[in-house]
Amino acid sequence: MKQTGPILEVKNISKDFGTVRALNNISFVLEEGKILGMVGDNGAGRTTLLNILSGGLQPASGSIYFKGKEVRFRSPADAMKLGISTVHQSFELVEIASVWENFFMGRELTRRIGPVAYLDVAKMKHLTEESVTKYGHKFNIEREIGELSGGQRQIIAVTRAIEANSEILLLDEPISGLSKRVINDVFDILRKAKKEKDTSIIITSQWYEQISDFIDDVIVLRRGEITGQYDEQSADKARIFKLAMGLVTR
Repeated sequence: MKQTGPILEVKNISKDFGTVRALNNISFVLEEGKILGMVGDNGAGRTTLLNILSGGLQPASGSIYFKGKEVRFRSPADAMKLGISTVHQSFELVEIASVWENFFMGRELTRRIGPVAYLDVAKMKHLTEESVTKYGHKFNIEREIGELSGGQRQIIAVTRAIEANSEILLLDEPISGLSKRVINDVFDILRKAKKEKDTSIIITSQWYEQISDFIDDVIVLRRGEITGQYDEQSADKARIFKLAMGLVTR
């Protein structure tokens, strides 16, 4: 049966680094099949929050609910088992490995010949090429990642995360430093995933204008606190900018 309502609910999440409170009582919901933007200036807590949602960090307090059930992620592997994938700003691709090797790294496919399991290289190569082509791109899958441009690497990272059967995709500054053409390519891939796979997405950006035409809802963060939450109809660019910069308060 199709899930309705929130696929992810965050209640009163806080995180401290020594004496510094990085997040303070963060609460929000991510509706299934929706794209939620998180915007804020440097130090707002965007990356810290995504790291908690992906299992890379543990919160000091608060709860996370996935499809109505409370979950605790001890590692990124725990989040991935539930279908939560993350594309970090650093891409986390291995430069000396090929495109297809990166595509299946950590989830390699095998086939059995008698009692022995072998890597199914042919199948992994075929699925890598098929997946990338499906989203409108063409790569030589034998090329090393280090030979690709930043935009090509981002497209590989995003496509890999989607094709890992993600129900929720977390994207930390995925368009930072990319050209307008590549940004449009990345957004087209994500829109296709939302439409065809009903993928729910959280995307962070320092500036609301960069993602305003892409997202359904937006949360504004300022120094670890939510200072505003808006849907597509009520979002006001000038107001969001002022909230993010601390020029106005709630």
